Amino acid sequence: MSVGLYRYSGDINDKNTELIFSENISSEVFYQRYWVKAICESKVKLFKDGCDFDVGDLNIIMSELNALGDWATENLSGIDLKYMSERIENLKSVLPQACKCKGGKFYIF
Repeated sequence: MSVGLYRYSGDINDKNTELIFSENISSEVFYQRYWVKAICESKVKLFKDGCDFDVGDLNIIMSELNALGDWATENLSGIDLKYMSERIENLKSVLPQACKCKGGKFYIF
């Protein structure tokens, strides 16, 4: 299993809504081992499993991703640092473009 970032064309509970964006964040095991700790210690409020956010929150999300990247640099090394850093950098590059498309909220699960 993995934790991902998703966006739908409308209400996530509407059976007619379509998935319009998805991006992997992390494997479930890695997320539980490192991302949860990073989120807590970095005081991240929006970019975490079980949350949703709007296009208008992009600046906050980018700031939170920067904080998570800083945490990774300070607390991880080797392959773990590489994996988390690459995922964060990828998210920072794809999110602004994804925010330009019409659609509903972003969800993390």
